[in-house]
Amino acid sequence: MTKRERIRAALNGQPVDRTPYSLWYHFRLDPPVGEAMAQAELDFYHRYDPDLLKVMHDIPYEMPEGLALVESPADWSRLQVLEGNRGSFGQQLATLKSILAGRGDDGPVVDTVFGTFATAEKVCGKRTLELLRQDPEATHRGLRTITESLCNYARALVASGIDGIYLAISGAASDTMSEDEYRSTFLAYDQQVLAAATGAWLNVAHQHGVGIYPNLVLDLQGYQVYSWSGQLEGNPGVSAIRPKTDLCLLGGVNEATFGKVSPSEVLRQAKEAIAAGGDTFILGPGCAVPTPPDSSDENLKSFQAAVAA
Repeated sequence: MTKRERIRAALNGQPVDRTPYSLWYHFRLDPPVGEAMAQAELDFYHRYDPDLLKVMHDIPYEMPEGLALVESPADWSRLQVLEGNRGSFGQQLATLKSILAGRGDDGPVVDTVFGTFATAEKVCGKRTLELLRQDPEATHRGLRTITESLCNYARALVASGIDGIYLAISGAASDTMSEDEYRSTFLAYDQQVLAAATGAWLNVAHQHGVGIYPNLVLDLQGYQVYSWSGQLEGNPGVSAIRPKTDLCLLGGVNEATFGKVSPSEVLRQAKEAIAAGGDTFILGPGCAVPTPPDSSDENLKSFQAAVAA
């Protein structure tokens, strides 16, 4: 099977010649975009040969001139709706174009899109909830602006020929806020971003955090793969999530300990996850693994060994 055939089969619970896999880490480049970034992604892709290439999106969210950080509720109104194919988003699209051209096979490619709460945290120095409580109306104005910008980018990604988005959803976990607070404030925003990418066939919803509320994200519409950190203490593992959904699952390997354990331990985790995941499963880390040299080449190659037919 080709990579695309393998992933499509896994999405539909159809027979595969082997379990597909993915993995990723941050490249820590400056700037994190352009030809250098594209080449880093391609070098990684050709060395570790994942079935699904999840591209890192480390370029900052574009702020208006004169505003480096949202520091007060009034600052939210200074944010502007961003076009999906210009500025920072346009630079990432150009990077993706080079990656698509350099793959050399039919492996699907998805780009990271940070959800509304995750993006808001970046632009206000992790004070979103504080500012929301100070002035809900002003903060929601900013959240709507961010969401509209993310939707524009998601639509531009689909138009570019990318296979899907990897929506990194923060906030739907007890280490950040209550279940009711995420549901009443941020759930609808993340749903809007997924809806903007419904023209793609391979959208991934990644639920970030510890003490996650899986049912909130599993109830969202417009995506085909569910990703989460199932090996972190306080989160359900693959065997606990599997009965909750027919969606394809992505995960199984502990990213938090990845740089410290032996290749045999990575292999053990992977084999256990494959057995629990069933037919609709893609092996991967729960989130980004440490950037080399903190991740060894042997551990990174353990994914290939785990799925070898």
